Amino acid sequence: MAIQTIGAVVRELERLAPGGTAEAWDNVGLLVGDLAWKTSGAVVTIDLTDEAIELAKKKKFRLIVTHHPCIFPKSRGLSSIIGGEGRGISSFVFKALREGIAVIACHTNFDQCALEVVETVSKGLGLLPKGRLIDHDSGTLLKLVVFVPAKHLDSVRQAICEAGAGHIGNYDFCTFNSPGDGTFRGSEQARPFLGLPGQLEKVSEVRLETILPRALRKSVISALLSSHPYEEVAYDLYPVEQAPVQKGLVKGLGYGFWGEFNSLRPFSEVVGSVKRLFNVQNYWLTEPSPSRIRKIAYVAGKGTAFLDSATALGCDLFITGEAGYHPAVESARKGMAVMELGHRESERFFPSTMQNWLKKLNLQTVGLNRVTQKIC
Repeated sequence: MAIQTIGAVVRELERLAPGGTAEAWDNVGLLVGDLAWKTSGAVVTIDLTDEAIELAKKKKFRLIVTHHPCIFPKSRGLSSIIGGEGRGISSFVFKALREGIAVIACHTNFDQCALEVVETVSKGLGLLPKGRLIDHDSGTLLKLVVFVPAKHLDSVRQAICEAGAGHIGNYDFCTFNSPGDGTFRGSEQARPFLGLPGQLEKVSEVRLETILPRALRKSVISALLSSHPYEEVAYDLYPVEQAPVQKGLVKGLGYGFWGEFNSLRPFSEVVGSVKRLFNVQNYWLTEPSPSRIRKIAYVAGKGTAFLDSATALGCDLFITGEAGYHPAVESARKGMAVMELGHRESERFFPSTMQNWLKKLNLQTVGLNRVTQKIC
């Protein structure tokens, strides 16, 4: 197995789940430790716990990757890191730091980018996934316009679309281009790709435009600048007011998924599949309890914000970790049953997915998926 710096792990996770896709209130990335520290492996867990720290010590790993952040902004209730005999989260943070163990959180950025979870859950339930669930109508998309020499058009388009641009519904690489003339004059300090410094140049260029999720802006622009031949790249970003299409599995846009069975399934059969897949024995169900199911929506964790999206799509059943009594009742009145598995139970595929991501860096991994809550 390889030895990696914490910085190398952070960069790989930023590639797979860019921090820009996290919600504004979230706190993701390296929360404890030093980018220069080195590790041969990582403990992957939903929450930072004493068990996770002890396991990391035993394995001589200097990294724990959590789903839930161990430090939220002060407004979320944590204003200091204090050691001692307590069992609070601040005590665990202090202990990890004292033991030289870094902690990385990958939370809502993981939820928006880990399409592997969609594949796992849809296959486990026997569903055909159709699209993501989105909780807001506008402000989530941007239009990118850039001007490119014709010979480099295809390579630039390839780069930005592979970074997440050009995805509309069930289609990707959606772009438009039109020819035109561009002018520029570089100073004596310039090193122009075309023409000479101090000389007005007129060149044939192509206007390339496409759409992208706002959350992937940093990744797409980075790919654009890396692939474009010009020393100074002229590009524009415009807000798009239309609502994103809730079809297609788009990285960085939306949560969970909605999908359909190829034929109606008995509710009892669906319940059996859910129990096996999520390894649960109990769940909360807000009726109506349908006798047959055709269309299902799923969101890990707290799915309250996506109930309206699922009902608008005509889903028969919404599966999530928690939804809240009144929102669930309101959805049931609209004809959609709500199944709540428990917050952490619904997130059980974070450890296995994250372990697969880290194995690409040849790191050893151990996953913890134990749930501390229980019905008494």
